[in-house]
Amino acid sequence: MKALQISMVAFGFLLLGYLVGQLGVDEVLHHLDAIKWMFPLLLLPSCAWHLSNTIAWNFAFPPDAFKPRLLTLFAAKLAGEAVNQLTPLANLGGEPVKAYLLTHRTPGPRGMASVVVDKTAQIAVGLSFTVLGLGLLFYYHDVSELIPLEYRILFACLLIISLAAFWVFYKRQERMFTSLLKLLRSAGLRTDMIERNMGRAARIDTNIGTFYRTHRTRFLRALFFQSIGWFMGTCETYAILWALDAGIGFWFCFLLNALGAVINGLFFFMPSNIGVMEGSLVFLFSSLGLDPSLGLSLGLTRRLRRVFWIFIGWTFLSYMSRTALQRRPATALTMLQEQENPR
Repeated sequence: MKALQISMVAFGFLLLGYLVGQLGVDEVLHHLDAIKWMFPLLLLPSCAWHLSNTIAWNFAFPPDAFKPRLLTLFAAKLAGEAVNQLTPLANLGGEPVKAYLLTHRTPGPRGMASVVVDKTAQIAVGLSFTVLGLGLLFYYHDVSELIPLEYRILFACLLIISLAAFWVFYKRQERMFTSLLKLLRSAGLRTDMIERNMGRAARIDTNIGTFYRTHRTRFLRALFFQSIGWFMGTCETYAILWALDAGIGFWFCFLLNALGAVINGLFFFMPSNIGVMEGSLVFLFSSLGLDPSLGLSLGLTRRLRRVFWIFIGWTFLSYMSRTALQRRPATALTMLQEQENPR
């Protein structure tokens, strides 16, 4: 598994190097030089969406004494996102990490349930904005005709499949973890370990079901703040292209984000979408009759932003994981109390 991950990262860097070589190092450096002094300002939209997504996660908890502080959620979110970016697991590898880092603040099953609810809101909003973006693609007929028909059909098919998969995922949430363990048991995988965790899985599923039944307003608020995060992503694209003097309007940036999300989702197994994110922007800019070096410069600027937040997240992960280990006895007591008094 580790060798596969290393090979995928190496392939991503090779692809990135190929793109830079094909489009010209001097041209790319010229574009990046134009934004170097503005880079701290370009971090503001990403900071805003991290904050809004943290608030969304806050609403994925029931309003009681076990809810962690917003600052703790912010740090755990960045730590989990750093793991997501460095693992080839469809941006899911860091989700259990987020719950683990909260074990000294909230019972484990409740923390994991909040992560699932928050991820559901994030996926729902992402799919909604992608539908809207593809709608813009067909609204601008002159733009849509620039993209080959087979790619437009591929985008539409991927979106339909994603919507269907999300619907199944949403409907199965209340039995997600127990169903998963039963599936593993039927496959003959370490039955003793599965039996030890079946009760914990049932408590997570119970927390998820209870939340949707009794806190629908909070879920709507989570959707709202996730929407702000998506909107700020478009603002970041617009700000970078404005700094590059590309002359591209806001709604066109929205369209680029939507199409880019579809392409990047297709290559979910690439850690941090290395090479793929930049390649998708080069492809889109070329297809839409724009300067492909602008697309590559946009991708590289986003890459630098990701590196910045990964560093911050990894710092939080190092600190919070030590804290979680030090407070494990207290956490175990809390979980026993929760088992005796389930909510």
